Amino acid sequence: MNNLTASQSDYLKAIYLISLEGEVKVTKIADYLNYSKPSVVRALKILRDLKLIIYETQGLIKLTSEGKRYAKDIVRRDNVLQKFFIDILGVEKGQAKIDSENMKHAISCYTITKLEEYISNELNIKDGFEDDDNCAYDCNSNTCISCGRFISEK
Repeated sequence: MNNLTASQSDYLKAIYLISLEGEVKVTKIADYLNYSKPSVVRALKILRDLKLIIYETQGLIKLTSEGKRYAKDIVRRDNVLQKFFIDILGVEKGQAKIDSENMKHAISCYTITKLEEYISNELNIKDGFEDDDNCAYDCNSNTCISCGRFISEK
């Protein structure tokens, strides 16, 4: 995930979340992110060239399997960080959202997974980590790809 810019990650996350509600089109992405349509189109062409989305001009936008994997990891990072900030540190929800948006791009996959495990296992806070779509965690093969979770590198 380190080879994507923060902006590209935000676009993938937006496409993923919009797709959960229905069709994804340029206008919906522009509205969701509060960006101009030309900016969205430029970004979509880059994501298409990276083979993270399927996009034909004036058409529907869909994530490729790789794009979906990235998007789900971005959402996961947000969820883990927000859960930690709100439930453990007592940070107000609005501030937790802002902070998770800023940190999710900088924190390693290994560290976010260790934080998720700590919250789940050590603190026994399970809700919010269920993934109805079979996880797909990989981070250059520290595993999952449909739920052979692993993470231990001490």
